[in-house]
Amino acid sequence: MLDHCGVVLVGPMFGGNVGAAARAVKNTGLGGLSLVDPSFEDHAEARMFSHGAEEVLERAIAYERLIDVIAEAERVVGFTIRERHRRRMTPLREFAETWVDDALIAKSEGRVPSRTLLLFGRERDGLTNEELDLCTDIVWIAVHPQHPSYNLSQAVLLAGYEILMARLGVDPRAPRARPRRTRRPSPSPLAQAQELADLQEHLREAFLSIGYAYPHTVDPMVRSYAEIFSRAQLHRREANMLRGLAHQILWAAGRIEELESD
Repeated sequence: MLDHCGVVLVGPMFGGNVGAAARAVKNTGLGGLSLVDPSFEDHAEARMFSHGAEEVLERAIAYERLIDVIAEAERVVGFTIRERHRRRMTPLREFAETWVDDALIAKSEGRVPSRTLLLFGRERDGLTNEELDLCTDIVWIAVHPQHPSYNLSQAVLLAGYEILMARLGVDPRAPRARPRRTRRPSPSPLAQAQELADLQEHLREAFLSIGYAYPHTVDPMVRSYAEIFSRAQLHRREANMLRGLAHQILWAAGRIEELESD
């Protein structure tokens, strides 16, 4: 569904922004990237910043005039922070939610969602008034007043993210990536009381060997560690890991003594 919503960069000046915008398009599932009168020359930088989305960058068509790319679009959405008193300016999140609702309604009725293009202006001064006059919607992105300007590719990513989240919020069947799961450690029973006692004694020796504790302070210190282990409910594998650390400390301390005696 989001492939009916494409991105247009008007007059982009830096290859890195174009590449990062291509990556944002792929990250959020938007429907492709187009360029109008691009002036950047560093295509290698654009490719580098598009990492993983090189095909989006390669398929991006460059047009000389804005009207040529938006001619067949049903909704043209201009992004700007400059207030236009005669036009309604819609917050990005509100636009994203209403666009997704309209697209889902269209799909439920057997219609194709409106072909929509998101317009982003030049890095230095954004979209011109004449370009905004061609837009059916004017959208602004919330920003702190001390620095009310986003990087071009960041603005593309924010727009795509809000539209993606709006879709995921109302469409449970929408494809979504899940956080990667690390491999679970092999099952291990909880450490037994004797194993925990042995661990504490091992730590006591290790702490004394490197001067981390002194004979008159080592007992309270080990007791504090025992309280931590109790709250953590150590498994046998974890207790063995800590004993391995203590063993290595003792080995290193003995090695230092040998070197010093030589």
